[in-house]
Amino acid sequence: MGKNFAGSGNFGYDRLAAGLVIALAMGACNPTEQGHIKEVTGHLPDLSFSLSSDEGQPVTAKTYEGKVLLMYFGFTHCREECPISMARLTRVMHLLGEDAKRTHILFVTVDPTRDGPRELRRYLAQFNLAQATGLTGTADEIGELAKRCRNAFRPHFPPGGDGGLMHGDAVYIFDAQGHARLLATSADPEETLAEDLRDLLPS
Repeated sequence: MGKNFAGSGNFGYDRLAAGLVIALAMGACNPTEQGHIKEVTGHLPDLSFSLSSDEGQPVTAKTYEGKVLLMYFGFTHCREECPISMARLTRVMHLLGEDAKRTHILFVTVDPTRDGPRELRRYLAQFNLAQATGLTGTADEIGELAKRCRNAFRPHFPPGGDGGLMHGDAVYIFDAQGHARLLATSADPEETLAEDLRDLLPS
């Protein structure tokens, strides 16, 4: 799990962690053919949020309407899952080639106390992704989006170690109309994810 979060902050973790499930209960998803990303159509609500972009502009789900969206919850101080997950998504964008222009990655911070627009913009610049935007907001705004996605994150304080933040590596995929369609994890090959994303692109 991703760690390296200094202190517990004021993120309202107690309210969030009690009622949430990390990522999505996989048994609740529709089975799909072996070799394809997990289908979640009908098991998650349409994408809906009101946050701030890494350009400091207010954005909503409608801002990205018409694009296939890959949404990932992480934070810029994460030294484990986040860099690996973002590197994988960078590879997926390269595999998509010209089709990548019709997709977009939303990196939603779960550490809004430290991850403002500038920090998110600097972080994403490391991956040289034209099709990526960092999103931040208040604890309640981010918590509401995480709850809609059945995603959870929580403080982690190992004995004798520094405090951290634990979170999953799920990538939530929405079609061009904002409907939840797929759930990818680090177990899914980049080639498979690129193939399934192409199937969602508007013809």
